Parts: sequence; C-alpha cells; structure tokens
Amino acid sequence: MKRLLVFLALCLFPSIVLAYPTVFPHGVTIYKPEKCWNGYTVLAKVLPRTPGQMPTGYGVPLIDMNGNIVHEWKNVLGFPSKILPGGRLMGGLIKKNTVGVDIDVVAQFDFKGNIEWQWDKAEEIEVKGPDGKVEKIWSARQHHDVQREPNPVGYYAPGLDPFVDKGKTLIAGRGLGKDNNERLMEVSWDGKIIWDFFGKDHTDEVITTARAGMKYWGGNVASWLGPNKWYDQGDERFHPDNIIMDNYNDTIFIISKKTSKVVWQVGPDFSKYPQLAKLGMNRTEFLGPFYGGFVGGMLHYAHMIPKGLPGEGNILVFNNGMPYSLVTEFNPVTLEIVWEYSGIELGYAESHGLAHKFFSPTISSAQRLPNGNTLICEGDGGRIFEVTKDLEIVWEYIYPVYDWTGLGGAVEGFKQKRIGKSNMVYRAYRVPYDWVPQLKKPVERAVIPPPLEKFRIPAQPVKAKKK
Repeated sequence: MKRLLVFLALCLFPSIVLAYPTVFPHGVTIYKPEKCWNGYTVLAKVLPRTPGQMPTGYGVPLIDMNGNIVHEWKNVLGFPSKILPGGRLMGGLIKKNTVGVDIDVVAQFDFKGNIEWQWDKAEEIEVKGPDGKVEKIWSARQHHDVQREPNPVGYYAPGLDPFVDKGKTLIAGRGLGKDNNERLMEVSWDGKIIWDFFGKDHTDEVITTARAGMKYWGGNVASWLGPNKWYDQGDERFHPDNIIMDNYNDTIFIISKKTSKVVWQVGPDFSKYPQLAKLGMNRTEFLGPFYGGFVGGMLHYAHMIPKGLPGEGNILVFNNGMPYSLVTEFNPVTLEIVWEYSGIELGYAESHGLAHKFFSPTISSAQRLPNGNTLICEGDGGRIFEVTKDLEIVWEYIYPVYDWTGLGGAVEGFKQKRIGKSNMVYRAYRVPYDWVPQLKKPVERAVIPPPLEKFRIPAQPVKAKKK
C-alpha cells in the first residue's frame, strides 16, 4: 500500500521526477568571488568494484574556484577523502581481491601520492581471487568516515588543524566477521587500536528505525564533538571526546567515549520534537537494494559545527528526505532550527516543481565556512554549491565526470536497469589556499551565468546525405 501511495504521488507531481534536464552546463556555473570563502575544494568519490578487479582511471581531484583540476591523487579512493595541511590527503586504498565499497587501507598521502602513514589492522579477512583461490589479507574495513585529531570533523576550522605526523585517527568501520554493524576505532599513530566500539552490543539502546522495525547499528558519519560551549557550560553530554553519528536512516545520536553509552539522541520518531518536525519529513519507503529494500529519506553527515566557526556548537545535517532535501542547522539543547536551506525555504510551495529541484536521495554533505556561508554537496547529481546565510548561491559547480554505476542489484525480484552512469560526488570539502603550498594561488575569475531564457545550444548544419 505504501508503495502504491508513493507511485500515485509521483504521478500527481510529475515535476518531482521530470525536472532534471537532459542537457545542462558543467563545471563552475556561478562564481561571485567577493561573496565566497575562496579556496580549494576536494571532491570525495568512491567507486564500486568487481571481485578480483581494481577500478581504473580513478583518483581524488582538487579544484580551484573556477573548476579547474589543479591536482589529482591518482589511484586513491575517497570514502571520504580529506585534505590535510601541507598538501596532504587522507584517503584509502583497496587490495586486489576485495569487493564492495569498503576501504582496506586507510592512508595519508603526501602531495605526490607517497604514503606517509597507513593502517589496515582491523581484521584479517578471506578473499577469493578470479582464479577461485582463497587468501587471507588484513583490511581496515573502513567506510563513510575518518578523522584525524585535533580536528573533529575533517574540514577547516580555525585553530583545529589536523596533525600530520602524530595523533590518533577515528575510523568508522565494520564489525568482525559477517557482522556489518558499525565498529568505531581510535587508532594511535603507531597503529594500535586504543578504543574499540562494537555497535552490535548496543542495538537495543538506540537503533530501531521508524520504518522497518530493523535493529541495526550503522551510520554514514562518525566525528568527535570537539571543544564546544555546551561542555564549557557544564553539559557532560557534549564532552569533546564524545562521538556523534547518524543511523543510515533517521536517527542522530551521541556516544559517550567514557561509557560507550548513548547520551543524546533525536529520532527516529520526530513527532516527539515539534521543533525538528522537518527532519522527519516524508519518511516514505523508497525502494532500493540497500539494507532491507529502502534507501530514501536518509540523514547524512550530521556533525557539530566546530569551535571558531559561525554557528559553533550547533548540529548541521543534510536531510536527504523525499521528494526534496533540506540542509538543517539546529541547537542540540533546545532542538530549535537556527538555519535551513531548501526549496521550501526559498519560498516555493511544497507542490511547486522548483521546491523539489534541490534533492539528493542518498549521500551528500554540508560544511560551515569561516565567513558564515555553507558549502553544500548535493551528491547524487554531482552538484556542489556555496550559499550565504540569506540563501544566495554565490558559487556553483557541476562535476563533469560520469563514472558511478549505482548500487546495482535486484529489489524483491525486480531487476534494476542501469541506463547510464552518474556524476555522483560523495562529499566535498573546501580548504584554504595555504593548506596546499605546492600550488600557486590561482587567479579568481567571476562566472556570471546568462539569463536562462536566452541560453541556447547552437544548432549544427545538417550534412547532405551521399547519394
């Protein structure tokens, strides 16, 4: 019945699914230098793999404000990839025969791609090669997130530069064996696991999803809270060492580092929080080959805005929603919404097609910038844009490479057709120019888009057919 209602809704509002054009510009389409927080942007991508095969032609690109690729770390995967000071990259590698999207080796690379630090000692796993031979390898089984202290979230914040030659690393990974519940690990610089957390031991505490009654501890973000005003005011729930996560679908929670217990939570039933009702919007089952047959309506990249940035201490989250998305900033104590970006906030009625043009059913991220702007990665469509507090888009970029084949698989007996690849970008991060000293600061040139009603693709003369 739920699926029938979804189908009818899409029929009644065809603009929801038909608003995406067939042909449109790529690269930087809007750039107002005087209103932006200018720097380099790293694009975090991850590609699916075939057993026994390494993906080819992949890498982590770094672009300037005009969309030029100024550097690329070849043969590195990003789940995610993050820039460290000195032109370094935190990324990942896979080993010959492993499958899926998990990372086998978490690594820190220098500007030239040389490995400065690496770790893979989460679990020794068995893998089968194309010849059918089984061998054992060590794997980090990392997925979705990784942080290097003292930076809690993996993007630039004043005074919180991540270490590059010492310190612990927070790794989001899988459980042991066939257990795919979340495993969180803090790893020392010399490779020792100094804190280990297994989600399967805590499923009764928090993770019962609103839709399927599924008990599963898994997430797409894991970051420290870092220094914050709430803890300074005496609220122990927000200890800087505590870790914030979100469930794959509809819960945000904070784990006490000291006790491994959940000390703060919103969701999955957002009717309990009138202030945050929008975070629970349109939680309709959305078919997909992912953990029980649904993928839509997720929350992604929920984190506490680091100290030193506008909005510090608030929670910032990309709410994938359905059939439109929201980026929401809210106070974790009062649960009141402080700022939001969506088609609805722009003034369109929910039934208006333009209200749904900002939409990514999966992945995506949002970063608070030092000037108060927010960098948003609308991941499924490869669109990254910078927006002001007043919702003005001052920079927009469309990723021009189509190399993502999707999650694939079959859904309840129905084969998922692959019409073509997409330009998916998992996350995007902006860093200051001086974090990459190997590059000369680029010239910043404004990009002013033409009026849409006058934008045309020139017609080509028709060649006469040979008789």
